[in-house]
Amino acid sequence: MKSALGFLVAAKRCEIQGLEQLEVTSGLVKGVSELVHMLQKERGVSNVFLASRGCRFAEQRVERVDASLGVEAAVRERFGQLDTDSGRMAGGVRLFSRIAYVLHCLDALPELRQSIAAQKISADEATRSFTGLIAGLLAVVFEAADTAADPVISRALVALFNFMQGKELAGQERAVGAAGFAVGRFELADQHRLQNLIEAQERCFQIFTEFAEPTLRAIWRNAEIAPGTAEVERMRRIACGVPSARLAPDASDRWF
Repeated sequence: MKSALGFLVAAKRCEIQGLEQLEVTSGLVKGVSELVHMLQKERGVSNVFLASRGCRFAEQRVERVDASLGVEAAVRERFGQLDTDSGRMAGGVRLFSRIAYVLHCLDALPELRQSIAAQKISADEATRSFTGLIAGLLAVVFEAADTAADPVISRALVALFNFMQGKELAGQERAVGAAGFAVGRFELADQHRLQNLIEAQERCFQIFTEFAEPTLRAIWRNAEIAPGTAEVERMRRIACGVPSARLAPDASDRWF
């Protein structure tokens, strides 16, 4: 018969194992978040580069690629630190499946970048490729959040995921807007896409404010009333104005 002490020791082991998994998960989420941020920037400059037929953001695109590569290497290292052999990691089935998809997309990035550099791909096609990879990375964050046992940490990760999702939708809006402003016009389909992205952002940020701690909510509210926000709204109205109307040639720089 097992003693009370034996169960106390087992409980302590479980606690230690949970803390160790939390440490790994936190590092993974941090690294993935940074990679998402880098890829969003690379997607944006690539869009302007392609939409302008290589006339704009050529140097910035190379810089963004280099920055993404550095963070990607760190994330790959984080993936390698995960315990894939024991089969005891909570939520491992879904998490590892998401990571496998992400690694497949990362392996395809060099070819995508070559196509962008040679202008053998459209801005829309490049955006879809980057967006698919970023969606996979966000899914990794979601699954990591699902493995958290502590309710406080779980709420924080839910807030983080929805903030990142909202930020990604803002990044997609930025990419669509950058391409439209670079070309000098927005078609009706582009305008509908922008409107859908804006509405989806608002839903994500609403969930973020529901789960985030008060300090973060206050920071977010201050960001919403920052001077730059009014300029974004003004340019949104321009983009969603009369379809196919000619726009100022330097508008893409201001938008970006």
